[in-house]
Amino acid sequence: MPAFRMHQLEGFFYVARAGSYTRAAQAFPYPIGQPAVYQQVKGLQEDLGVALVQQAGPRRTVLTPEGRALYEFLAPFFDGLPNVVERIRRAELSPLVLGADQLLAMEALPPALLKARAQRPDFLVRVEELPTAEIVERVANGTMDAGLAHLPTIPKGLKWLPLGRIGISLLVPANHPLAKAGRAPGPEEIAKHAVILYEPHSPGRALAERLFRQFGVRLKVAAEVTFAQTMRAFVRAGLAPAFVPYLMPGRSGQPQPEDLPRLPQIVVYEMTAKLRAGPLPFGLLHRPGMEESAAFQLLAQCMRERWA
Repeated sequence: MPAFRMHQLEGFFYVARAGSYTRAAQAFPYPIGQPAVYQQVKGLQEDLGVALVQQAGPRRTVLTPEGRALYEFLAPFFDGLPNVVERIRRAELSPLVLGADQLLAMEALPPALLKARAQRPDFLVRVEELPTAEIVERVANGTMDAGLAHLPTIPKGLKWLPLGRIGISLLVPANHPLAKAGRAPGPEEIAKHAVILYEPHSPGRALAERLFRQFGVRLKVAAEVTFAQTMRAFVRAGLAPAFVPYLMPGRSGQPQPEDLPRLPQIVVYEMTAKLRAGPLPFGLLHRPGMEESAAFQLLAQCMRERWA
């Protein structure tokens, strides 16, 4: 395949469009002289080994059949390029593709998106709720721009923006024996009752299992569910207590009462303080270089303002 350079194609395009080297130089989007434009086209013809432009008079050029074929191919690209560049500058070319754990998609993301849309109404993000392992894989292979997730370790070759933490709460039906204690029950007390848990391998399940494992107590499972809303509905119906994760801002500090959800007909106990290893960190996973993306910068800024 013949070797040629982009500036040669650009010079040829403007000569073909303007019909002369002088007018082509005047039409360029940046300052350039007529001799430079001539050299661009001359070099392209030499590299291709065919004539593309013929002199039809002192200040007029025409295209050969080969020149017309190349011009017809290049014209849509160069005609559309200014609009594409402007859309890229406004982060409108395509949505930012973000993978997120279901809990984080529902509870960490909305306030940040509100901030982003307030600053830039044309900001657009496509959220895909996926398991953490799939988020990591897709961020690494470039089919996803970033991931909002909990990760115990940062995968090699990727970058991590820490944001907040995931704590664990125990939701108890108002008429349940554990609701009458007036204090957060210990694992031994909880183990006497079946509980509702998140599905295996989720952050919420990991926190509950860690709590019981450190005390050497086995869990009795009443149900396994995917969504926090389902958990809350089951608890409200009186089925069983449930371990439900909640989000804590910042990277350090103790759980605060205002972080806990307040729900009708449900007693909520904070359990994170009983974890020896503390809450789980969450943040944005991304490839090196994503910091240059205006859309990613805006999302990261709004996430930090809300959670970090």
